[in-house]
Amino acid sequence: MHPNLLLNKIERKYSVETIIAEGLPVWEFLRNIYSDKLLKRYCHYSEKRKASPPNILYNYFWRHQKVKKNFQVVLFTDVLEERIVDGLIKDKIAGNLLKITQNQSLVVLDPGTNKHKQISQYSHTDMLSAFSFILPAKLKFKNTYIQNIECLNKIELEIQLRIPYKKLINQFFQFVEIFQSWIQKYQPKIIFINCYFSIRHQALIYAAKQNDVLTVEFQHGIISKGQTAYFPQKDFGQLTFPNYLLCFGKIEKELISNNFINSEKIIPIGNYYLEYMMKQKITTQNKETAKLLRKKYNRIILISSQDLIERELIEILSEIAKKLPQIVFVFVPRKESNKINYSSLPSNILIKPKIDLYQFCSLCDFHSTVFSTFALESSYMGTPNIFINIKGLSKIFYKDIFSNHTDVKFADDIKEYIEIIKNWSPPEKTEIKLNSKRLFSDNNHDRIKQFLNEISEF
Repeated sequence: MHPNLLLNKIERKYSVETIIAEGLPVWEFLRNIYSDKLLKRYCHYSEKRKASPPNILYNYFWRHQKVKKNFQVVLFTDVLEERIVDGLIKDKIAGNLLKITQNQSLVVLDPGTNKHKQISQYSHTDMLSAFSFILPAKLKFKNTYIQNIECLNKIELEIQLRIPYKKLINQFFQFVEIFQSWIQKYQPKIIFINCYFSIRHQALIYAAKQNDVLTVEFQHGIISKGQTAYFPQKDFGQLTFPNYLLCFGKIEKELISNNFINSEKIIPIGNYYLEYMMKQKITTQNKETAKLLRKKYNRIILISSQDLIERELIEILSEIAKKLPQIVFVFVPRKESNKINYSSLPSNILIKPKIDLYQFCSLCDFHSTVFSTFALESSYMGTPNIFINIKGLSKIFYKDIFSNHTDVKFADDIKEYIEIIKNWSPPEKTEIKLNSKRLFSDNNHDRIKQFLNEISEF
C-alpha cells in the first residue's frame, strides 16, 4: 500500500488525537515523521547524511553575534532554496518578501550538512544560522510524559515501522523551549517558513502561537494528495500548523484539507523565481547546446530527478534510451554529489547536474520526471510532461493536479513510455501555457505586498 494511503487508514482507525504530551496532540508532528519513513521504505531509500562536528561548530558561530536588533519579519529557510539572481544569492520562493521588507527582515538559514557560504555572496545580509537554534536544542534535556502511548505501539505494530518516538517528542519540546526564549527576547511580528513539516519548524510554529506571533508557510514544492503533510484525516487542533499558507496557484486552495488549514487562509501568490526566469532571455550557451544536440538527435527530453527514486529512474531511463537511440535524454540529478555510477549509461543519456532547468526546458520537446515539482513549472513554461510512473508515485502526486490537462501523459512502464514518445502529438506551447494558468498566480511581488498589508503594516 502506498504510504499516504496507509497513513490515512491509520488516522481514521486509531484515536491518534489522544496521544498527548504537555497538552499537545503530538501526532500533529509525528505523522510527518512516519510519512517520511514510510515513503523512504517504499522507495528503498536509505541514504543518511549528517553535518560533521567541525561544520556544526562553524555554522553555530557563523554571524552568531551579528544579530542584535529586533526584526518584524523572520524567514526560516534553507540552502535548497538558493538561486543566483543578478549575481547574488536569493531565496527562490521568498525573494520578493525580502525585497519588500528589506532591513525589517531576518533570514535564518539552514546550510544542511555543509558550511555556510560567505555573507558577501548574498543579496540579503541580515542572516543567522539555523544552528544557533539546533545546537542549543540538542544540548537540552527533556523527559516528557506521553499519554496513550499504547496507541503509538499499536500503530507501529500494524505498519511494521519503529521510530524513536520518545526521543523525538522530547526533541520537539527542547526546540520549543529554545524558540520560546528567542521569540520573547526579539519579539518578531511574523515568522515565515519555507517548509512547515519538520520537528524543528513545527516546534517553531507551536512556540510562535504560544506567543501570539503569526506563522506563514511558503509553498516550496508539490502539494497534492500524495503529500500527506497537508491532508490530515482528523482535526488535531492545528497547534503546529501555520496560520497561513502562501501557495503557487488556485489549485492548492481547492485541494488542501480544512483539517490542515482553512481555505480562506490559503493565499495564491505565484512563484518569485519562476517569474524572474520567465523574463530572462535564453543564454547563447543553452541555445548552442540545444542546437548541437538537434544535429545528432530527433528530440530532446529533459529529465528532472529526486533523491528518493533516482536510482530506479536511471535504470528505467537506461532501458528506454537503448530502445530510442534517436532521442537524447538530458538528465539533471537532484544533487551534484551522489553515489550513483553513471559510467555504463547509453551515450544518449547526458548527465548535466549544472544545467539550468528553467533555461533549458523551453528548448526541449518534453519534460519527464517521477514526481519532481518542476513538472508544474515545465507545464507553465509550455513544455509537455510525460510522467514515468514508478511505483505509482507519479499518479499519486499528480493525477488530481493534471486531471484536465491534455499536455500531460502518464507512462506506467517502459513500453507505454516509448509508445507515447512515438505516437503522441501534444498541444502547442501557447495552449499548454494557457491551460496551466491555475498552477501559478502572477504578480508575486504585488500579491506578497498585499498580503503583508492585510495582516500588518508595511
